[in-house]
Amino acid sequence: MTAAMLVLEPIFEADLPSEQYAYRPGRNAEQAAKEVQERLHRGHTDVVDGTPLFALA
Repeated sequence: MTAAMLVLEPIFEADLPSEQYAYRPGRNAEQAAKEVQERLHRGHTDVVDGTPLFALA
């Protein structure tokens, strides 16, 4: 890790919504796809901006 990352990462991390998975340490596309599936299963009908997991293969 660079010194810049040690300083800047906590600042940007604090501003990101918890639903965001891109460019975040410890998060990945598979986790995002799983969250979308779980929300759809629970009846959420929100519009979701994301790349389907099968498109990443």
